[in-house]
Amino acid sequence: MVRSAKWRKIFLVLAIVVAVAGTGGVIAAVVSYNEATKIDRSNPKVVLDEYLRAALIEKDKVGVDLHTCDDPVGLAPIGSLREEFDRRERDFGVVVLVTWGAMTGETSGKDSAVTTTLTISGRKDGAVISKRSETWRFTLVESDGWRVCAARQMPEPAPSATASP
Repeated sequence: MVRSAKWRKIFLVLAIVVAVAGTGGVIAAVVSYNEATKIDRSNPKVVLDEYLRAALIEKDKVGVDLHTCDDPVGLAPIGSLREEFDRRERDFGVVVLVTWGAMTGETSGKDSAVTTTLTISGRKDGAVISKRSETWRFTLVESDGWRVCAARQMPEPAPSATASP
């Protein structure tokens, strides 16, 4: 009987060690997953890049919501642009692709304004059939990380008149 009690204690201790190690492993895995999938809102340009990807490429409403202000009414122009893309794809049987270039901006306290050029191309059967570029300015606010709050298309600069001799 003494031997049986001793083995029970050994098995009990081993079971506790395995349970604690398993729990620690699960906690470590959850923390690692959380860090790997955490949204980076530390830089306005990174947030804008993720917002544009969600809004104009992936059509991901959840992704858009993760990167916008509580009241995103100022982002209606981007919504209209996305609707234009959808309408052109449907009406003309094309694929609309959008890319953006370098982002420039200035940050002052909790406000940031970032400008980028969107290049919009229409493709049919793999060939580019139309292409245009538009300059857009985005307003971001720091609110528990940067959030995109407004967008507006900038007017194209007027061609400069040059005198000919």
